[in-house]
Amino acid sequence: MRPCLHCWDIGIPFVDLFARWDSAYYANIALAGYPHQITARWAFFPGYPIVIGSFGRLLAMTAQLKLVSAIYLMGFLVSNAAFFGAVYYVTMLSRLILGNSRSAFTSAALLAFYPAGVFLSAVYSDSLFLLLTSASLFYLLKGEFGRTTALGFLASLTRPVGIVLLVPVVYKLLREPSWRKAAPIVGILLAFLSFVIYGQLVAGTPFASTLAEHTYWPFTLNPHDRFIADLRAILSNPIMMLPFLGLGLGGVVAFVQEVRSDDETMIGLYAVCLLAAYLVSPLESFPRYSITLLPTYWTLSRWSAHFAPKVLIWSLFLILLAVGTGLFANWYRFY
Repeated sequence: MRPCLHCWDIGIPFVDLFARWDSAYYANIALAGYPHQITARWAFFPGYPIVIGSFGRLLAMTAQLKLVSAIYLMGFLVSNAAFFGAVYYVTMLSRLILGNSRSAFTSAALLAFYPAGVFLSAVYSDSLFLLLTSASLFYLLKGEFGRTTALGFLASLTRPVGIVLLVPVVYKLLREPSWRKAAPIVGILLAFLSFVIYGQLVAGTPFASTLAEHTYWPFTLNPHDRFIADLRAILSNPIMMLPFLGLGLGGVVAFVQEVRSDDETMIGLYAVCLLAAYLVSPLESFPRYSITLLPTYWTLSRWSAHFAPKVLIWSLFLILLAVGTGLFANWYRFY
């Protein structure tokens, strides 16, 4: 089946507002898979498209919808279901890390109203990735390595940075050596390598994803060029970029400085590596990437124990959430 050329015109009121920008790439992968030549689709990992494509086809058959509309509707439903699942697992993980139910609830509430939260309801992979990573980390801390392996596999299949889950798993293995703790390493690597091998078989190169990203989203590790590109991204939209950089960087750094246990150190290392991966990527995507930096919610939850910071934080969140949602729905670049 050929991919649709105008995948945003899906004809479903309200859902249309959450189908913007990269949503078309996910829909096209769900519709037609990956092509033999390097196109922008190769920059997106297959986990989310597989889910919305499979359920979308089922929905199209049972509800007599056009396949494109069914896939978009299912993308919206999957994203929102994953969003609620992510809120649940962030609450459970926060209880383990913070040791306080009230602080855990505040952390989950901050996630629910995060300024870039529109992406958790949009036809994007962010909510599914957040659900899988937060659940994987939760079960890793609980010592349930079978679930950690399965969730880590799915996370690594959903976004390339899912491979960063190796960091907390390896840390746990080094602190508490056991063959059972090696299973998640296999699962995470297997998912990542399976897409690499698929790229070799279909597109003729194991670097299909990297080539697509470099071709269609200019990317460089040259310090001077990287600085210029990032500076342009910030200056082009400082009202949205600077707050998210402050939240992401400040939240992770503040959390790392106050770690008090092995579990907190493990999560802190994961967050630092994830943050580093995001900072070397095109900075214009940082607002939505920052959603998955879990220590941000824990740091802000601790600060929210005082009245003045609480008012400031929630005011900032609600204002930026309204602005960001409006920008996204009206096709302004906010991703």
